[in-house]
Amino acid sequence: MDATLPRRASYRVRQFIDAVAAYARPLTADERGEAHAVLPAAARSLFDRMPRNDQRHSLEVLRAVQAAGWSHPALLQAALLHDAAKGAGGITLLHRAAVVLIRSVRPRGLAQWAERAAPRRSDLRYPFWAHVHHPRLGAELAAAVGCEPLAVELIMRHQAHPPTMAGDALADELLAALQAADDDH
Repeated sequence: MDATLPRRASYRVRQFIDAVAAYARPLTADERGEAHAVLPAAARSLFDRMPRNDQRHSLEVLRAVQAAGWSHPALLQAALLHDAAKGAGGITLLHRAAVVLIRSVRPRGLAQWAERAAPRRSDLRYPFWAHVHHPRLGAELAAAVGCEPLAVELIMRHQAHPPTMAGDALADELLAALQAADDDH
């Protein structure tokens, strides 16, 4: 048995409980201000439209990269908007739970759906397709609201393995910091 399985299962249970709790508690004015302070004016509405659980997760990622000593504006923007496409893609908490189950039972299942053309938004498979493609979709959303080009690229690659950005050492460090914070929260 994989030694990381119990730890990963515990993480997923905690993540699910935190997400459910986030729906019941809207952001405070101070928390919203914390996010708005690092986003371009046009990007604030993108953050505000995210589901509460994604907003809370994004704030935790922002705080984690800041606690690690990072203040690069592109990284801070990416921390807040890296999952912006999940809500826009109709990915609910139940879809996320289903994704975890699908990955455990049929690891290539989501990848096979992702290789196909996007289903219609009304198709039951669309949220699963959007889940797999949320880095690209989120990057497109961030670009459309005026985020820094590097922030857009970080969002696009936030689930890439290995975490590299075409040989740019600083961008590689920023991407690694984003991924570490995202994985921990």
